[in-house]
Amino acid sequence: MNRILRSKVAGGELVLSVVDGDLNSSAPRILVLGGISGDRDAINENGTGWWQGLADAINLDTYQLVQVDYAGGTGESEVSPLPTSIAEQAALISYALQQHSLLEFHAVVGGSYGGLVALELAQDKALNIERLAIIGAAHRPTAQAVMLRALQREFVRLGEAAQQPERGVQLARALAMLSYRSADGMDQFYPDPHDAVAYIESRGLRTVQRSLPRARQLFEVFGPALDSYRIEPYHIEQPTLLIGFDSDQLVPPSVLEEFADGLPDCRGCHIFASSYGHDGFIKNTTAYAATLSHFLEQSCH
Repeated sequence: MNRILRSKVAGGELVLSVVDGDLNSSAPRILVLGGISGDRDAINENGTGWWQGLADAINLDTYQLVQVDYAGGTGESEVSPLPTSIAEQAALISYALQQHSLLEFHAVVGGSYGGLVALELAQDKALNIERLAIIGAAHRPTAQAVMLRALQREFVRLGEAAQQPERGVQLARALAMLSYRSADGMDQFYPDPHDAVAYIESRGLRTVQRSLPRARQLFEVFGPALDSYRIEPYHIEQPTLLIGFDSDQLVPPSVLEEFADGLPDCRGCHIFASSYGHDGFIKNTTAYAATLSHFLEQSCH
C-alpha cells in the first residue's frame, strides 16, 4: 500500500509517501532520499520508481519505506520561501516526519543530494536514526563540482538576459548531465556525434518541458546549497556505509575515502566500477545491492 501524507510546514506543505504493503506498523522503517530532481516515487510496488533498482537491496516485504518530495523540487511539495541550505531542507523534512509520528528509522538511505540531507538529519538527532547508507555523496563539495554548478547558473542568467529563459535552463541541464555521466560512458553509448548532441539537448529540453520554474530552482536554489555544504565527519555518530563510483566526477573516490577516514563508525567505503559516473547511484544498483542489503541486515551494536 502506498499512503500519501501531507504535512503543514513553515511556508507551505511537504508531501511524503509511505510504502508498507501488508506490513504492520512495527516493521522496520527506511527513509529513502534521492537526488535534486528525484521525487517521492523512487521505489514503488508497481516496479516503476525512478530508483526502483534499490528494491534489490531494500526488500518491500520486510521494510516500510518513507519517501519525500523536496521543498523546491520536482514533486508536489509547495513551500515559500524555499530552503536555501541542506540544513533548512532537512529541518522541513524532520518536522514533517515528526508531525506523522515517524520518529524511528532503521536506516536512512541517501543518494547524491539526498545523502547530504541524510547526514544533516543524522547530525541533528531530532529523529532516531540507527544507521546511514550514503551513496554518491560526501562531507564537502569538490572545487570542480562548484565550478560546474556556477557555470550552470550562468547559463540560466544569460538565458534570462537574452529573453530565452527556456534555452538557458536547457543548456544548464545539458551541462549538468555531462557532469553526471563519465566520458567513457558517453563514448560507449553515443559513438555517433549527431546522436551524442541530440541526446544531451533532449535531456535538457525534457527538464524544461516538465516545469520551467521548478527546473530553474534546481540550479538557482539547490546548486548553491550543494556548493556551501560542509559537515565535520566526526559529527556523524551512527554506523555509516559509503558507496561511490570510480568514474564519478562530482564525488570522486578520493573525497569519499577522505570522508571515510573521518567517520567515527564507518562500516565500509566501497567504490564500484561504473560507466555512468555520478549517475551510478541510480544506474548501478545491481552492483551495490548486495553490499547495501548486508549493511541493512547486520547488527549495528
